[in-house]
Amino acid sequence: MNQYQHQQQSQQQKQGYYMSQQHLKLMHIMHLSGYALQEYIANEIESNPVLEVETETEAPETETSQQEDEFDTELIWDPDDDTFEKSYRQTSNSHDDYYEVPVVQYYSLQDNLKDQVRMMNLPVQTTDIACYLVDELDDDGYLRRPLPEVTDDYEFSAAKIIGQEKIEEALEILQRCEPAGIGARNLQECLLLQLKRKKKTSSKSHFWAIEILEKHYQPFVQRQFIKIKSLLGITNEELEKCIQYISKLNPKPVTEANKYELLKEQIIPDFEISIEDNELYVSLTSSEFTKLHVNTEYPTENLNIKSTNEKKQVDDYFKNLITDAKSLVSALRERETTMLSVMKVIVKMQPVFFRTGDIKELRPMILQDIAHATGFDISTISRITSNKHVQTPFGIFSLKNLFMRAIPSEGAAAGPSTSIQVQELIQEIVKTEDKSKPLSDTDIMQLLKEKEITIARRTVVKYRELAGVPNSTMRKNEKMVLSVNGQ
Repeated sequence: MNQYQHQQQSQQQKQGYYMSQQHLKLMHIMHLSGYALQEYIANEIESNPVLEVETETEAPETETSQQEDEFDTELIWDPDDDTFEKSYRQTSNSHDDYYEVPVVQYYSLQDNLKDQVRMMNLPVQTTDIACYLVDELDDDGYLRRPLPEVTDDYEFSAAKIIGQEKIEEALEILQRCEPAGIGARNLQECLLLQLKRKKKTSSKSHFWAIEILEKHYQPFVQRQFIKIKSLLGITNEELEKCIQYISKLNPKPVTEANKYELLKEQIIPDFEISIEDNELYVSLTSSEFTKLHVNTEYPTENLNIKSTNEKKQVDDYFKNLITDAKSLVSALRERETTMLSVMKVIVKMQPVFFRTGDIKELRPMILQDIAHATGFDISTISRITSNKHVQTPFGIFSLKNLFMRAIPSEGAAAGPSTSIQVQELIQEIVKTEDKSKPLSDTDIMQLLKEKEITIARRTVVKYRELAGVPNSTMRKNEKMVLSVNGQ
């Protein structure tokens, strides 16, 4: 029986996108914040012997030095002609005129909580469980997973039986951490944790608040104030003070505000905005590529190379190292050029904010606006503005927080509004409302429409909560307490 083998060749043409190593490296370092970039460069220096840190005394008058001079200048925006121009005012390498922030690591809230746990000098197992619970928390700081489920998962990961009581013990430890209320399983526990964290005082409101939340929580959430007043044996005025005392507690352990308070000490700003003679100056807080030097004449005499073949291999190896080092310096230079271009456009679009520091003065601005003005791709703008901060005379701001979409407004005279401005309007509307008949979210929506701002009711709810304004029912509580009689 004859057997045949049949071979066939076919040619296909495929279209794809290829990114060079240089471009990949640039994309990576674009996203890095100040501290992360310092760590990245330190690792590169450790792994590449031809990449060296250049000291001030070693800096030669070469092309690199000229580029260093270029980045030691500041970019100025002249408000009179509405354009940017360069001022070649030489600044010292020490940056004595700039605000210096201590170089400390920027880490997450989870890392912050785990550090707090580790500083308590607990048994190893308790520390491990508490750190495990940190990773189980929701974004707002609550632990909503049932403890039996958490126990089963931890026992499976640790490959040993520990019992739920050990999880409860570790949770109690976690609940001692800052901010108060962290690790709460429900709103009642969150409020009680905050109350019990407060210094013990002789305040009756403090005592009654704990009594209400521990023993009369359901009547409280159902707003059965007459029943609560009768159970506690207190007057209308005392009940009102007690409710006001509870209302000052935070229903969420972690909010954007206190999360920023926990982390702001660890922020290293990438840009600095200063005002001199009514002009805005934009500068980088540091120039990373000017600190690096590529040693193209790395000594190989001490390597004890004998054969020609070995010498060729070593030469090829160091050529690759030099190529990689030059690629890094070039990428760092391009990163800083791009960062300055993006930042000066942001300042140009938000001049009033950078002169006053008032977030209410922020104009509508999205990533596409910056991409259009600079000519860069929107993905590049996103990388540049992520994890970056700017130091201003009014404090440090995250670049991401400077971006917000315009709220639709009717009529050319009204102009676009931002979420911050809408929140301020909602606060003003609530201040002038009839306290006996608080406005509903639908009412607020209609009043905003009269001000030529058209948004949906659910958007009103979102902005009202961001502005810290309770809903109409909660705002009526105070009036209800005042109207409580002795019946």
